[in-house]
Amino acid sequence: MSSLLSHPLFFPLFFPTFFIGTWVLTTYVLALMSGWNLLSKRFRYRGVYYGETWSFRSARMRTFIHFGSALTMGADESGLYMAVNPLFRFGNPPLLIPWSEISIIAGERGLIFKKRVLLLGRQEAISLSISSSLAKDLKEAAGPAWPVEALA
Repeated sequence: MSSLLSHPLFFPLFFPTFFIGTWVLTTYVLALMSGWNLLSKRFRYRGVYYGETWSFRSARMRTFIHFGSALTMGADESGLYMAVNPLFRFGNPPLLIPWSEISIIAGERGLIFKKRVLLLGRQEAISLSISSSLAKDLKEAAGPAWPVEALA
């Protein structure tokens, strides 16, 4: 085994495989922990989304999983569109969640940066925390389909 480790091609051949494997495993574990994987069982979107979108957005799912500038968010009257940057997409397919499956928690959260909280999926109830400005843009794009806010 030591002769294999000391071979001059070991590192150049092993490292890319190790790195890609770790990357794929990490994105998949994040999909499980965030609830994205659970939502994808009912709301996976395989088509091309033509509604209005906002790229490089941040959000927090289930409070502890942060998608920093890695999301494309979209909205129209049919629902909320969410897609992860392709580099992080393994286990995180694009989603289109109908507005009837989304609840908006009334009020804003956060001391400095104001956030809005949405609950995604009636069965799943995955919390999604987004900036108030993004929530405003989504609400405008959704029009009358935007859900009525519910008390927390």
